[in-house]
Amino acid sequence: MDEKLILNNGTELTGHLIESDRLFLYLYDITLAEAFRLLDKPANTKVITWERYGNTGTVEGYKHLKSISEEAGGMICASLTKE
Repeated sequence: MDEKLILNNGTELTGHLIESDRLFLYLYDITLAEAFRLLDKPANTKVITWERYGNTGTVEGYKHLKSISEEAGGMICASLTKE
């Protein structure tokens, strides 16, 4: 898959993000418990670098895990806010 997220602590995750009124993460090849442990630490999420099909970027300031769930096919969806 040509989609990767890199957390501030250097952890690389397979997935992508969408930024709107909050940050939505769509993660693959990770369990709900593993994702929760990583994303519930503001130090890990305050800066997230994304790589998607040759494009790269960074989002900053998202430090509050608002929701997390396991969706069909094992995809993990999480949302973060800056508050």
